Formats: sequence, C-alpha cells, structure tokens
Amino acid sequence: MPHTDPTTTWSVFTKPWREPRIGALGELVATMGFNAVELPVRPGYQVTPDDVSAALPAAVRELARAGVAVTSIASGTDEATFAACADAGVPLIRIMVPIGSGGYAATGVEVRRTLAGLSESAERHGVRVAIQPHYDDYIADSSELFALLQDEDPRFVAAIWDAAHDALARKRPEHGLELLWPWLGMINLKSAYYARTDDPAPSQGDPVWEPVFTDARSGMAEWGRAIRYLVEREFAGPICLTAEYTDESDLVAKVTRDLADARSLRAAAQDVAGAVR
Repeated sequence: MPHTDPTTTWSVFTKPWREPRIGALGELVATMGFNAVELPVRPGYQVTPDDVSAALPAAVRELARAGVAVTSIASGTDEATFAACADAGVPLIRIMVPIGSGGYAATGVEVRRTLAGLSESAERHGVRVAIQPHYDDYIADSSELFALLQDEDPRFVAAIWDAAHDALARKRPEHGLELLWPWLGMINLKSAYYARTDDPAPSQGDPVWEPVFTDARSGMAEWGRAIRYLVEREFAGPICLTAEYTDESDLVAKVTRDLADARSLRAAAQDVAGAVR
C-alpha cells in the first residue's frame, strides 16, 4: 500500500466505482493511497437518496475500517441528507449552481434566496453546503463564485476551489484561491485542456471546443502553484482528486499516479516553506 501523508486529507471522488460494496470500495481507495473519499449519494451508488438516513452512517463506519474517512458527499440538499451527514459526521455537501433560464444575474438572485434557507439547515445540523464551479452553463470559476458568496456566512456555506475549471478560465491558482479563501472548504485537483471537436474547415457556425479532462502532467491546471499557495497559508481542509478523465482506461493507475504527483508537489512546497520559516 502506498504511504499516506498523515498530515493531509487526500480524498478521491468515488463516482467511477459504483459496483464495489462499500467495504471493498474502502480497500480500493486505501490501496491507491487515499485516506478519505467524497461519496456520490445518487441513484445506483452505494448510498442512494432514498436510503441516506441509514446507509450513509453505515457507510462511514464501514469505510473507517479501511482507514478511510468521508469528508464530503455529492448530493442534494434536502433535510434528510443534512441530518444523515450530521449523524455520520460528514462535514460538507457538495453542489454546483447551474445558470437558469432567466440568465446569470437572475440566477444569482435566486441562488442567494436558496442559500438563505440552506444556511438555516447548515446551522441546525452543523454541516456546510460547499459550492463547486463548473465550466459552461454553471457558475464557472472562482471569480463568479466569489461574486455569489459575498453575503454568505462561511460557517454555513463553503467554497470549493477547482483546479481544472479555473485553468479552463485561464485564471492563476493563487488569484482564485485568494478570492475564495474566507469560504474555502475543499480543494478539487483535476486537469483539462481544450480540444476542437468540429470540422475545422471554414463554416458559418461557431467553432466547437470542448474540455478534455486528463492527468496532471497533460492538462492546463497548475497544481504546483496551487499547492505552494495552500502550504504557505497552512490550508488544513481536504484535497480531493476527482478521478475525472475523458479517457477512463487504466483509471486506477491514472488516479494513483496523480496522487503521487500531488503528494510530491506538497512535500516540495513544505520543504521550501520550512526553509523560509
């Protein structure tokens, strides 16, 4: 089993692995070198919205036997899910914010109204809602998320900085991290680049470019800069590798290699920070 840095919570999003029972899932992610997971609470997965009240606490107990914590879930924000997270000791519910049919400005108004209610649930249960940017028709990068969070209490609403989506927006990691710092609850490490997917010959239509999600060494995201910033400012939250690759062949090998790269970058940043101090 790869050595796990005990001072860092290295999490992996288990979306690609819906087949293993929860105990086998814990053994798999521990073997890859992770000490935490983000669980999808969705139909067809080990924990579903219909059975979240009993299944989520049971899953947390089972994963703990493999030395694996649950630091977040990807789920809805109904009252039963908040209560299950509180019972299980899961601190974050990850969501994304789509742009509604009324447009960007109207979406902001509506989301702030929604967050007011979610903040009440978060305060009641001691579980934060964590918002992740996503490219295209969502709140897409750290600047847009910063604008959305201006009046939100970081005790109840957290921000997730996402390496790939800020890279796709051509934003330096330290700029986005600085904006989100007061709310920062989790880091998503993944990478991507744009590839043209239509016929490049001249036509009347707009050119079509789509993100290709890939490993850390092949994409646009600057993991080293991000990790240096986090180490210098002593970020203590979970760092989640989202296991998102357009080409899912050799998936375990890809995730394991990316984790090794991330841990190496963090060790180097710690050495530099220690020398400065």
